[in-house]
Amino acid sequence: MAEPPPVAPLRGVWIAEGRHSPVLRSAEGIARALERLRALGFNTLFPAVWNRGATAFPSQVMERHGFAVQDPLYGGFDPLAELVRQARPLGLAVIPWFEYGFAASPQADGGPLLSARPDWAARDPQGAPVRHGSLLWMNGLHPEVQQLLIDLAVEVLELYEVDGIQGDDRWPALPWNAGYDPWTRHCWRAAGGGPVPPPPRDSAWMAFRADRLTEHLRALRTACSTARPGALVSMAPAPLPHGFRELLQDSDRWMRENLVDLLHPQLYRADERAYGAALARTVRGWGAEQRARLAPGLSFRVHGRTLSPATVAAMLRRHRGLGLAGAVFFHFDGLDEGWPPEGLAQAGVPSGPRVPGRWPVLTQIVQPRELRG
Repeated sequence: MAEPPPVAPLRGVWIAEGRHSPVLRSAEGIARALERLRALGFNTLFPAVWNRGATAFPSQVMERHGFAVQDPLYGGFDPLAELVRQARPLGLAVIPWFEYGFAASPQADGGPLLSARPDWAARDPQGAPVRHGSLLWMNGLHPEVQQLLIDLAVEVLELYEVDGIQGDDRWPALPWNAGYDPWTRHCWRAAGGGPVPPPPRDSAWMAFRADRLTEHLRALRTACSTARPGALVSMAPAPLPHGFRELLQDSDRWMRENLVDLLHPQLYRADERAYGAALARTVRGWGAEQRARLAPGLSFRVHGRTLSPATVAAMLRRHRGLGLAGAVFFHFDGLDEGWPPEGLAQAGVPSGPRVPGRWPVLTQIVQPRELRG
């Protein structure tokens, strides 16, 4: 039997929301971005659709909850519909990115979500609202908060011809010092944990909260599969061990239990050796099936420093021999005239065997049609 043809690597890029990038603010901006991405060989787009407690697309789910139907930034323009319309003929996959996840707002009052629903706020041991990464957070363990995000994901899958949905280091996630709200206290007592939750770093308490985030991911996966059979669940968590220690994200378990189709840990490092060490920690103990679902996240800019094309190429060469899916870059506006770095065509090409399970589905989605000049 002839060997199957090699799988094209997933070469993805995040597209930031309209406050940080002009791309999604107009049809013309989208057209210019897609023309460049197509020419550079990118094949998978992750556009931001959920930021500051509002959606980039018109949402009946948000309207039903009494929130704004769409982020006013877009002035009634639907960037997701336009992106899908333009990307489909080019063979580009579109996986909407719910960037803010369980984070509510940078505003002191929690923005529209927590102003209307203060009972959704994450609380620290002193009962104060939790701020992490400059944002005030919702309680990602509250069933109504969880259902809101599931409903938004399902809405996107039902209304748009997209290939899946994506969470990140804010979904599913919860800051390490959160969980001291009335709802989570009740859940802890009901599980036999005692009348008062222990200190934030207590191992049993950490596991209790992380387990509930994992179960939320399981419910999300089921809902997505029902809404659009074959839809991908993609996650870009904080890398381990930081992801578990700071945000209760048990991404190793997510992969081992097949709760995600693609994982893009944010391995944002300024030099190739640090990136290689982070990558080695990520794949330690994984078999071919897990590695074939891994496309690490890299950033064009780290700690205020723009990475050179040579540095990016050296990082991608660390993928060789690992059988990875590819890589995703943060974010489109970081592309400069030095892209692509020399040797990128060979860097990061999956070299492992084809694996069973969902991988054939992934190859159908991420391998673009032949690009015609």
